[in-house]
Amino acid sequence: MSATSAQKLHWWKLRTEWYRKKLTLKNPPYFINLEPTGFCNLHCTVCSYKQDRGKGYMDLDLGKRAIDDAADFGVSQVRYFLAGEPIYHPHLGELIRHAKAKGMLTQIHTNANHLDEQRALSILDSGLDHISFSFDGENKEDYEAIRVGGDFDDTLDNILRFLELKKQHPKADTFVTFQVIKPYREGVPFVHKLSPEFQKKFAGLPVDRFLVLAPFHWPGSEESGIEKPSGNKLYHCPVLWQSLSVGWDGRVLGCCGDLNGLVVLGDVRHQRLADIWNCSKIVSMRRLHLQHRHKDIPLCSDCDVVYVRAHPILRDLRDLVSGKWCPI
Repeated sequence: MSATSAQKLHWWKLRTEWYRKKLTLKNPPYFINLEPTGFCNLHCTVCSYKQDRGKGYMDLDLGKRAIDDAADFGVSQVRYFLAGEPIYHPHLGELIRHAKAKGMLTQIHTNANHLDEQRALSILDSGLDHISFSFDGENKEDYEAIRVGGDFDDTLDNILRFLELKKQHPKADTFVTFQVIKPYREGVPFVHKLSPEFQKKFAGLPVDRFLVLAPFHWPGSEESGIEKPSGNKLYHCPVLWQSLSVGWDGRVLGCCGDLNGLVVLGDVRHQRLADIWNCSKIVSMRRLHLQHRHKDIPLCSDCDVVYVRAHPILRDLRDLVSGKWCPI
């Protein structure tokens, strides 16, 4: 399922409010992150998550209520991830189907370490719109240095098997992104591409997009030593103008990068998303960003997202014209 015309229009309306520096938004968030669990099996060197928000699982009824609330508010997409590994939730397929029944797009982002055949088939049967595999490194040494606790060969086999099952599935049209964070090497230019040798492993398999990213300094995290080349122009963060992030326990966190819950905007157990979306705390954060005072917000002070090379509208128009804008 690709985005409908109404969903695409929703995205561009929000982008326009972002470009125009609106503090109170007329349009609902394009997507919510809905975290199925706070548990993650890995301790990745590129991730700031401390797993101290608790390692519980989102109650199924709470998840469905949050999805219903999002649908009533006009949210276009539910992304089932935040900090924990989503595939461990025993009712992930049911949560996906619930959102799809409401006409919303659905996505998961997974490390695929334990994506066995049963879980793979459950995801494909659910009608999931987009799955993103987070697989950092093109060889065992790089992968296991970043993905501490993961196994390069077993995880790659899980992903290849998922893709084979997708080919055989009669109705699966899940959009597949294979994402890699590549390490920097001193004196070697960073290339946003995978090697032809590694990409050959996916020959004949249904991968829609290969995405290569540079290491990222997470908001609110301790200094990581990552030296990421970024733009020298400061532009207010898009996250505060496009999404809300719901933790597994119902708390709505400061942004999708707020893995450790430094900022709590509200709680879906007691509040509607519509009331949280333009609450005083998030409006204050938007205002500080517009004033180029993001460093006054501890969560945002060291985040890379606010530094760009050119006005984002140029990038958005380029992606729209070239067809690179991801449909889901």
